Amino acid sequence: MEKNTASSNNQLVPQPDGRHSTLQPHMPSPLEIAGQIANRVAGQNIFQRYNSEKSANTIKRHARDLELFAEYLLDIGLELEFGADFQTNPAAWRGVTWGIIEGFVQWQLGAGYAISSVNAHLSTVKVYAQMAVKANVIDRGEGMLIQSVKGYSRASGQNVDAQRAQTRIDEVQYAYKPEGRRRSVVVTRQSTKKQQATLLTDAQIALLKRPSNSSPQAYRDALLLCLLLDHGLRASEMALLKVGDIDLAAGEMRFYRPKVKGTAHEWTTHKLTSDANAFASFYLSSLYPLSLLPDSPLLLATTRLLKNGEGGQLLGEGLNRVRISERVAWLGKQAGLAQKLSAHDCRHTCATKMARLGYGVDELMAWFGWTSAQTAMRYVTAVDVKERYKG
Repeated sequence: MEKNTASSNNQLVPQPDGRHSTLQPHMPSPLEIAGQIANRVAGQNIFQRYNSEKSANTIKRHARDLELFAEYLLDIGLELEFGADFQTNPAAWRGVTWGIIEGFVQWQLGAGYAISSVNAHLSTVKVYAQMAVKANVIDRGEGMLIQSVKGYSRASGQNVDAQRAQTRIDEVQYAYKPEGRRRSVVVTRQSTKKQQATLLTDAQIALLKRPSNSSPQAYRDALLLCLLLDHGLRASEMALLKVGDIDLAAGEMRFYRPKVKGTAHEWTTHKLTSDANAFASFYLSSLYPLSLLPDSPLLLATTRLLKNGEGGQLLGEGLNRVRISERVAWLGKQAGLAQKLSAHDCRHTCATKMARLGYGVDELMAWFGWTSAQTAMRYVTAVDVKERYKG
């Protein structure tokens, strides 16, 4: 007897007369197709929409939390193939699992973060991870597991603290004036800052500022570290630098400090150190794409540097604050530093060196953009030097 056959995509359906007919595969309707397209578009825009609804302070806090998450991934040796912009780029979340998130919690405990800070950082990461699920970057099942990662209650947090060494300041106080109120409010909170920043030696400074190869990437890194170590810029200030902020003829750099907006230090001019001037001259005259001059970012992203020495070419986009922090940590690791290097460590090293070489409080405040003399006083020493370092 001859058998009825059908393709793997079709089904045989009995008919009233005893014969069989082939059921054609389901074809999606226009509404179904439109729905899938709408999901993809919404997924791509979900991060932007979320951030547009938040206050500036919330966005900044989330940026710091996600920057810390990027530093954790770098610290455990993971390569961020899709970049470190976890706040606006959904693709950056590709590959993140609940185990990685759980590891982030444990990494913070080992680094000495307060329990309240660990919980806050975890909450931020889970919010953005959930949006990555909607963007179809993280599998839905994995997203449910990520949401199951829990922080610490007050009781369990106390038990954790009792079993680990205290490496951070217990509490800090600061005052701020809420909008619409006459008086300032004094707030006491747990600090997430280390008690002491990493202080680099002269040999380590020289090694960090030396290009590791002849690629454009290496010279960009050398300029980046010169501006951090010689001029003490913040990572946020570095990210805003434009080519036009560097005046090679005058040997000066004029830059914007968003952290002290509205004060006398909002815009600052530095005389470039000899190292910074030399690297800036070579970088801009020989490596920087002419088509991007003069209003493009100073510190450009690069292609990946291959083991055979190829690559490391400058791209058209600049490094943001997160990418700068990521790069500084990586460069510190390559230089053999025992502790993770941050932009603040470089700023701390610069301030300590200048104070030891005789800078006064007013000079330090002007150079670093501090609005409080107490901050500068912490760096001032009683060392009497005849020759003062003026950069």
